[in-house]
Amino acid sequence: MWRHRSLGRALVVTVVLVGGFVASLGQPAAAEGSPPPQAFVVVDATTGAVLTSRALHRALPPASTVKIMTALVAVERLSPTAVISVTANAAGRECMCIGLKPGQHWPFDQAMASMMMVSANDAAYAMAETVGGSIPGFANDLNATAKRYGMQDSTFGDPAGLDDGTSYKGGARVSAYDLAIATRNALTVPAIAQWAASRTYQFTDVTGAPHELTNHNKFLPDGSYAYLGANGFKTGFTKRAGHSLVATANRGGRELIVVILGAVDSGYAWAASLLDQGFAMPRDTEGTGIRLPAVAVSPYATRLAQREGFVQLASGHKAAPPPETTTTASEPAANGPDSNGPGPNGVAAQAAVADTTTKSTTHNGAGLLTIGNFLLVLVLALFVAGLLRRRAVKRRRARRIANRRLRAKAMRSGSLPVVDGRYRTGTRLGPPVESQVRVERAGSYIDLTKDEPTRSTTRKPARRRSR
Repeated sequence: MWRHRSLGRALVVTVVLVGGFVASLGQPAAAEGSPPPQAFVVVDATTGAVLTSRALHRALPPASTVKIMTALVAVERLSPTAVISVTANAAGRECMCIGLKPGQHWPFDQAMASMMMVSANDAAYAMAETVGGSIPGFANDLNATAKRYGMQDSTFGDPAGLDDGTSYKGGARVSAYDLAIATRNALTVPAIAQWAASRTYQFTDVTGAPHELTNHNKFLPDGSYAYLGANGFKTGFTKRAGHSLVATANRGGRELIVVILGAVDSGYAWAASLLDQGFAMPRDTEGTGIRLPAVAVSPYATRLAQREGFVQLASGHKAAPPPETTTTASEPAANGPDSNGPGPNGVAAQAAVADTTTKSTTHNGAGLLTIGNFLLVLVLALFVAGLLRRRAVKRRRARRIANRRLRAKAMRSGSLPVVDGRYRTGTRLGPPVESQVRVERAGSYIDLTKDEPTRSTTRKPARRRSR
């Protein structure tokens, strides 16, 4: 009996060990130190393949990671040289804030950097109101854009990711799947990706106050949770949402996206473990068999460049040289992130930051053939064509009326040609008036007022002679 008990205990221990080993195969090592997040996903950014996931389509409060969608809508509808207007509603947002004041007008790139690097809620609201005219208007833009990108589970509203009593309609609800779609699109837009990848950024705002931003993303190089190859993307936290994190990393030319929602701790350990698991998979792996929709973002700057290129091609002019830029002497360090020296993010981040304090000196080489002139000529041509058509219609109508009057006059005078007592067909004058015209012939006459000819009784036909 003792042997049976020992054997039973050994079997129980074996089952527990094997079960734990098998379970560990399906979860990252981070599960040993902290409970798993409510939802996560790892995606190959190039192919869109979902490598591994949990609660992929569960919509959860995303906290500030929703600012990725806010940034996408902004770059689709605003020029890189646009000015962000600050309202009292935007300036009054709870912090994190960059310190916007009502009535101020900030450059687009400074507002974008503040929103993406230090998660400034006032910058997010100011950008949303500049784009949509109001927060409800921008919420409509957010949801329309999400639908166009192929998102399935999310409802967007608050542009900053707030979800308390101060938020717009209680905030957004976003799935890990949809947030991965947003991140994959944002990676293709330098005006967003450069700030997500920037460790530091210095600039002087419109009031002359200096700012030095340090990215909240500790996954980046030199961060306390630095991950090899990390190059973005966005962090978030609220009491309701818990910790959320979207991180991207590139190793050997292969870029992966990890989305963490509803983590108890910062989520960095889980993100690192999930990315390790993803990089360990073959490049051509199908993963779970699920793929994200194709990238669909359409930046305003790209559309503008394509339109100018088309106009230059149509006019026969060569493309204009790149803009010449000049920087202000008072801002030696305001022209690019990582101004203390070249770092892993310095080159990519400096590509478009100079527009903050630059003046464009490009010349328009399109000549008279511009989009505005073309539209003006088209409108004038349509207007003239409408006038000519209206005159032609009036002339035809006048001719018809004159013809009717002439025919009516001819009918009254009896001068219209008559055949068998009826006016010629096609005159459309209605039933003919009574005609008194008679045609006589030898031995009879025809009364054209009757359907059958009437024989004359005054003359008798000659009798035939019999032979």
